[in-house]
Amino acid sequence: MNASLKFFLSLGVVTATLLGCATPPPTTATSAIKPTELRLECAVAKADVPNADYVGPYAGVENIVPVKLMAQDTYCSDALKAMHFPRGFVSIYGSSRIREKNAACDARGENCNDTIRAANDAIYADIRNFAYAWTTRYGKQYPIMTGAGPGLMEAGNRGAKEAGGPSVGYTTYYDRSTASDALKPYGGDPKQALNAYVTNGLIFSSISIRELAMIKHSAAIVIAPGGTGTEWEMFQIIEIIKSRQLTRVPVYLVGNRQIHWQSLDARLNDMMARKTINKDEVAFLKYVETSAELVKQLSADMRLN
Repeated sequence: MNASLKFFLSLGVVTATLLGCATPPPTTATSAIKPTELRLECAVAKADVPNADYVGPYAGVENIVPVKLMAQDTYCSDALKAMHFPRGFVSIYGSSRIREKNAACDARGENCNDTIRAANDAIYADIRNFAYAWTTRYGKQYPIMTGAGPGLMEAGNRGAKEAGGPSVGYTTYYDRSTASDALKPYGGDPKQALNAYVTNGLIFSSISIRELAMIKHSAAIVIAPGGTGTEWEMFQIIEIIKSRQLTRVPVYLVGNRQIHWQSLDARLNDMMARKTINKDEVAFLKYVETSAELVKQLSADMRLN
């Protein structure tokens, strides 16, 4: 650990005063909110998780994650990003279930579609190739970051690591547990939190802070096909940019538009027809089919050529 990191993270044990409200409420027996002091520590056990820069403890479902751990996730992720990757990341979102080699049918042998299978194989290869090409050219300025899981997240980290650059992952706990505790459905083992291709991982206690940090720390966003998790992230990104709650960054939807994005187009068109959004509010979304096109267009958008 270099001297600056030691110094900076020694400040990770800090006292943060949360006043609760910008304008304090009247001091009464029922409404008084007292200042609260929190000691925030950016802890990491390199011996256990050598590719992690920060490990927040597992606290269970989001409903019960204490404010201290949420504050700690925020503080530590902001501090580490500012120290190591101040310009931010090219963040890749996508399915954890689209692998390098995909089946045409589901686990029951149903819902078979060879066209989708081939498209899923292709998108894994394209994400891996994009991450490799991007990291080779621009990874020192804007490293690749993913959600550190399997599937297309693995593809992004894999390409970045194969190119010899930083391969960043922001994640939380998803390891299955044999216990039947509804408040702690996962095992909370940090050694299982990051895929094997992450070089700089952050393991968050809070999934909502993890999602916010991924968006907030992005200099550009690449969205690949996915399920409900990716859709949740995608609409957060669309809304936070559409409503001007975030500095606008390039956002690309990658993959064959007819195969992968037809349903999104249909939903956005339906919203436009219902007058619940305007066409110009989502005009920042860009579609690109191949990794080569993505590198070319994104580097131009970011004025790196």
